[in-house]
Amino acid sequence: MAATSRREARVDQIIAGAAQFFSENGLSGQTRELAKFLGIAQPLLYRYFPSKRSLIERIFEEFFENRWNSNWPTLIRNDSLSIETRLRRLYSEYNQLLLTREWVRLFMFAELAGYGFGKKSLAKLTQEILVPLATCLRKHYGAPDTTLHEITAYEINLLLDLHGLIIYKSIRKHVYGMRGSAKWSTILDDLILHLQGSMPAVYQRIFPGFKLKGTPRPLSVL
Repeated sequence: MAATSRREARVDQIIAGAAQFFSENGLSGQTRELAKFLGIAQPLLYRYFPSKRSLIERIFEEFFENRWNSNWPTLIRNDSLSIETRLRRLYSEYNQLLLTREWVRLFMFAELAGYGFGKKSLAKLTQEILVPLATCLRKHYGAPDTTLHEITAYEINLLLDLHGLIIYKSIRKHVYGMRGSAKWSTILDDLILHLQGSMPAVYQRIFPGFKLKGTPRPLSVL
């Protein structure tokens, strides 16, 4: 049991150190340099990970899959909260868990290297967050129910564009080295305003006969 615990601790140390190394040097960094960075012999590194690719896959399992909060889909569907409250909670947690320096830079390097982790991440985001959010927005604005009209690519693309605003703020900080002065709450304010201003127009485009009932309700209202 003690030996297993020590091995797990060593694996965790290697993953954390390798994530830092690759996030700064790119995924083309050599294992020889990685071992030097970790302060261990290169053969010891291969004792825990048989190949560089297996190590990178473990890093992404930790930084992308294990940090994903399985409660987020439930949060998005929680009709007892306003959509604004749901989005603020979601993206505040998303920022803390995922939009770290290591995560953002690893994600960029992985896509440039052709690992394909981005497609998997995007599919998860779309299925578990964006489709439920689009469904809730339809209900909020009184647009046709999804039982009659499925969520469209137009709706998902708009939500992806708005999600991209959040990601780009982190790219500016962790990749470009630009230290913006905007507070996180202000960034979320912008997201809410963009979403609130866009959705009614989206529905009028995909449902030509759709008419809002009076003034569109703010997303802060149940």
